[in-house]
Amino acid sequence: MGPVLLAALLTLATMHVAANVLSDLRSIAYPFGLDYGEGIVWQQARLIPGPRMYSASTDLPFIVFHYPPVFYLAVRLAAAFMPDMLSAGRLVSAVSTWLIVLLISGLILTASHRPEGRDRAGYRMIAITIALLTLCLDPVAAWCALMRVDMIAISLSVAGVLIAARADGRLVGTTVALLLCVGSVFSKQTEIAAGLAIFIVTLLRRPRAALVAATVAFAVGLVALGWLEGITHGGFLVNIVSYNINRFTMDAAARIIGDERNLGPFVALMAIAAWSVVAGLAERAPGAPAGGFVSRLTSGVRNADRANAARAMLVLYFGLSTLMLVTIMKSGGTINYLIEWLCGGSVLIGVLLCDLTPSAWTFAAVVAILILGILPTPFDSSLPRDPQTLIADQELLVRRIAAADKPVASEDMTLLMRAGKPVMFEPAIVTELSLVGRWDEAPLVKMIRDGGFAFMITSGNDPSDHSRRTPAVDAAMRAAYPRIQQAIPNLWLHLPP
Repeated sequence: MGPVLLAALLTLATMHVAANVLSDLRSIAYPFGLDYGEGIVWQQARLIPGPRMYSASTDLPFIVFHYPPVFYLAVRLAAAFMPDMLSAGRLVSAVSTWLIVLLISGLILTASHRPEGRDRAGYRMIAITIALLTLCLDPVAAWCALMRVDMIAISLSVAGVLIAARADGRLVGTTVALLLCVGSVFSKQTEIAAGLAIFIVTLLRRPRAALVAATVAFAVGLVALGWLEGITHGGFLVNIVSYNINRFTMDAAARIIGDERNLGPFVALMAIAAWSVVAGLAERAPGAPAGGFVSRLTSGVRNADRANAARAMLVLYFGLSTLMLVTIMKSGGTINYLIEWLCGGSVLIGVLLCDLTPSAWTFAAVVAILILGILPTPFDSSLPRDPQTLIADQELLVRRIAAADKPVASEDMTLLMRAGKPVMFEPAIVTELSLVGRWDEAPLVKMIRDGGFAFMITSGNDPSDHSRRTPAVDAAMRAAYPRIQQAIPNLWLHLPP
């Protein structure tokens, strides 16, 4: 029964993946925004490298650079082969996601105990199936082809873990792994879980190699940080740290958990798999003595073979990623904060399935749960339902923006970029910084009251919604731009008298 259910799971996963890949290709070519953040990332990519990148100036135009430069530079490289930076950014994310799938498969095989001389086809089938399944999870599928930094950052982290696991404490491999993790941090500054997991496990097993590799990686990161701070006149850390710290609210976490409640069975299996791996390290790893659980676990990791050492690294990576889930409470947080955690959990589920292969009924039960709990969820494309009509409407709006003799303020910033107009401010971040007292919105309010914009575009028309407009900005907009028209679904024009 186990092989039959596994074949069913692989078939369903393949069907979902095929639908996802086709959607990704359409998303890459879609000329307008699919996510709020794409427009500002596009503007940032256009300014990197350049004299305005990571500027510490608070004057308008006020552009906050949320992330370090690796993704933006990758977009610049891809743009040489793509129609524009938007499609280039989406291509970078899509390729990074497909790479993550391959890396997950490699990690499952590296951490699995595959006896010599035994047919390994079943292990490879499990690894491929779980890797494909990861691509079907809602947060991964939704973020796969967006112009956002997450997927390249996670791919570098997962690549680092795989290289470190296969290096098994050897100096060169561990150094390369930690350098990849440095690249991940310089893609998204919160990507610290993989590097810490690699360092801690290697330190237990090969202290000298861990310290030398960490010193090299730290030195490279420090030099890069110093260089970026120097050429931006101190603006780099101001942007990625000071300007990028949000308020924490339980409402944000509740919204994300509610939206992704269908992941419940998968998350339960992740927890079971993590505990199974930890218990196995404590009980079965070579050299584990009698005594307390923690001491047996530590000794087991120190004396483990390569597969068990890889398991230790994976479960620590998963644990640290779990701790990083506190970020889902950030105001404005969304499902992308779950992606790395789900990828780490997917690997552990794959390892668990490999361990269960001798036990056919238990194996079959786990596979059945995956089939019944995860894959029957309907595939949901990130593209709008009637893209051609919406494209035509947005093209008209772009022409109107391009013809304006003044700047235009828009909460859909891809429209501004497509029209060749600069983003004067990003609504969500200036609202956040204003509400916490880190940015003076008075010049922006004055510009609005003085009619400094040709018109303003909002993604909502509720005066009580302060996620992208403070009360002062909203009041000034409604006074100076009292005529309101709905241009397309979810976009309103605010026009002067």
